[in-house]
Amino acid sequence: MAALKPLKVLYHLHPNLDTLDFTGPLEILSHATLPGSSTAAFNPTITAVEPTVTSSQKCTFNRHIPLSEAYEHLADYDVLVIPGGGVSDPGGVLEKKVEPLGLVKAFADLPKKEDRSVRTLLSVCTGSLILEEAGVLDGHSATTHPVYYGEFEKICAAKGKTEVLKERFVVNEVDEGKGLRIVTAGGVSSGLDASLWLVKETVGQKIAENVAEIVQHAWRQGVVL
Repeated sequence: MAALKPLKVLYHLHPNLDTLDFTGPLEILSHATLPGSSTAAFNPTITAVEPTVTSSQKCTFNRHIPLSEAYEHLADYDVLVIPGGGVSDPGGVLEKKVEPLGLVKAFADLPKKEDRSVRTLLSVCTGSLILEEAGVLDGHSATTHPVYYGEFEKICAAKGKTEVLKERFVVNEVDEGKGLRIVTAGGVSSGLDASLWLVKETVGQKIAENVAEIVQHAWRQGVVL
């Protein structure tokens, strides 16, 4: 069996994102290590349209790489994280048809990895509405912030191909043809729970439980289909 290698995680930040939608997964994944090692299990990269992005809580973040570079090296990433925001259209992404719609679609359309490892597309909160608009939730189940269940159901019903589940997070079966797994987390702190699931899936239950202990978070479960 080949030795585990750190996974490359790409975070896309849009204006007015919810801070914890981004920093929650970032915090959880930052504490995970490869089994029997002190090596980080996940290596983060932040991208955005502009050099700096301000959240709805007025926190400003600097990107690591421009979006053009993210596209150029998209196939190198194992995980793409899409945060949401405190509204049904975070950052005006849906109305304006702007990024990260293209990035989400491009990531979902990547060919299966040669080593047959699985890529993960993870949204938090209303980030799932971005995934739906990008057309990648067709035939999948998904969740979002409870405040937006009704609106999300209407959007999904209009296309008729996405089942909305009122769960903490929803993990879809891996699309074996693409080698892609889609995970949607509910509101805000649900992103921590979904990220802990990703840690468990990647490096094991014991390490995930240790991470939950480190951040003093009571890990709540979602549904794995």
